[in-house]
Amino acid sequence: MYNKPMTNLFTIGQLAKKVGLRPSAIRYYEEQGLIQPKERSEAGYRLYAPDAEHTLRFIQRAQRLGFSLTDIRSLLVNWKSGQLNDDALLQIAQRRYFELERQMTQSLVLQHELGLFLQDLRDAQNHAHLWGDTLNEFLERVCNNPLSQPDNDTFEWLLSQSGCVLTTPQGRALLQTLRGQHTHIWQQDDKFHILIVSQDEKIGLALKQLATLEEDCIMHADQSTVPQFATNEEGFLLLVQGENAFIFVRLFLMLEEMERSENGE
Repeated sequence: MYNKPMTNLFTIGQLAKKVGLRPSAIRYYEEQGLIQPKERSEAGYRLYAPDAEHTLRFIQRAQRLGFSLTDIRSLLVNWKSGQLNDDALLQIAQRRYFELERQMTQSLVLQHELGLFLQDLRDAQNHAHLWGDTLNEFLERVCNNPLSQPDNDTFEWLLSQSGCVLTTPQGRALLQTLRGQHTHIWQQDDKFHILIVSQDEKIGLALKQLATLEEDCIMHADQSTVPQFATNEEGFLLLVQGENAFIFVRLFLMLEEMERSENGE
């Protein structure tokens, strides 16, 4: 019987070794429709074409970036067919970037509060000179971490993703009022607490109006995610929750820093 030459085809074991995966992982990707063998040997073993290696490396890279298998499947199908247009790629990329922004917010909140905690410790002492230069330099680095510095493009992009309310003239006017305010932000249970440390009634009114304005925002189809206004002995609170709560956190981190950055502090 004539056997077709298989010099250009790889067994699943050979392919797995090339890309550093287990054969079971390749079989799983096959089940998910991400890769298919070129053919099978007479004994029924999977045989893969050379481009399967490129496909698997594509999958590995996309997974490292956090893309879902659904997104990877869509990217692969359109890429291989030459139908990967700007709109399709932009939609998937923006969704992933948005998720990365959400994850990064958790770290920014902790960095922000660490800086304020250290400042409070230092300022509460009568002998601030006892803090050595090295510790003071570290404190300045924490408080001026470049990740928390405002970026106008990011600021505008987050505004555009938050829904129409904050981008209206009324919303922007309220945000303008809240710029440069000393702010504490922390997460407790499933809520972010945004505390503006102030006794200025104008600031409290602006924050309350912002919460009221958000009640009709399309971002809060689930009414449980509508920001809640409150007060305590330190100032004015905005309580936010839901998958898009991080947008408010990032905005208020930026609002606090913007005034100082523009003044060159």
